[in-house]
Amino acid sequence: MKKFLFLLLAAAAFTACDNDDDNFTPDTGSYDCLLVVTDASTGDETNRASNVVCSLDEQSDKSVSLTMKDVKFTDNPREPVKTIVFPKLACRNDGGTTYFEHAGTIVPEIGGAPYEDYVISDFECRLTNNASTFYLTFTCVNATYRLNHTAAFNGTIIQ
Repeated sequence: MKKFLFLLLAAAAFTACDNDDDNFTPDTGSYDCLLVVTDASTGDETNRASNVVCSLDEQSDKSVSLTMKDVKFTDNPREPVKTIVFPKLACRNDGGTTYFEHAGTIVPEIGGAPYEDYVISDFECRLTNNASTFYLTFTCVNATYRLNHTAAFNGTIIQ
């Protein structure tokens, strides 16, 4: 019985080392993206923009920040372009795909300040093809500004 228990514990230790996330270094870099924004309630496209730059940067605490540079979510000329940061994303590698995740609500930062009125949900971000292909989608809701849109970014790495 002791021998069986020892073998079981040894197998568990070997398996734990094989999936050791402490040794995982996330892929980071900048991606040239096509942004397509749709009204989440109707599915109608509200904006389309090419050459939007999204950057993934590793932070000192091993989290990753995602920066979307100079974006607009509507074609309204009065909407200013803005740089938006999603801080403190966790990452994991699963079968060669890197996933970036956040537990709970994401509070984006604009101009270095958190924008708590914007609720980010349905967040999905991943890198595939040896980190050369970028995909991001999320839904943003703000009742005050009547926002309810889904943003989808598809991009390739900037060499």
